[in-house]
Amino acid sequence: MILTYRHRSGSEDWKDESYPVYLDWTAGNLGGKRPWFRCPAERCGQRVAILYVGGIFACRRCYRLTYPSQRETDYNRLARRANKLRDKLGWEPGCLNPPGGKPKGMHWRTFERLTAQHDAFVQSTLARIAARYPLMDYFSGEPL
Repeated sequence: MILTYRHRSGSEDWKDESYPVYLDWTAGNLGGKRPWFRCPAERCGQRVAILYVGGIFACRRCYRLTYPSQRETDYNRLARRANKLRDKLGWEPGCLNPPGGKPKGMHWRTFERLTAQHDAFVQSTLARIAARYPLMDYFSGEPL
């Protein structure tokens, strides 16, 4: 397929673009075929499902895009996992919020297992935050 479009950045003049984007097809597990784009960036050609727009359409590797979880700190990752458990338990998100009760219909054994996992994630989160940001004396600026 040929992509033809115009773009500009800020107050620059419009720039015309026209280049081919090749398609690749793979067989599906249950029959049929699935289309893929071939990244049109120079020296790439990777088979991808999504092309991102910049100066040209290209894959996430060419634009060096990352997923949000790849930029997370270790304590943010643990807090996200704790919030995922809080969601399963029907509790308000946030490590510092109080725990709620057992959801109706949930087995006690499941509730206790999820609560123990949640508590372990919260303890690890708070320990890593405390290690990263030690308490300081207000007047002297020295660590406590």
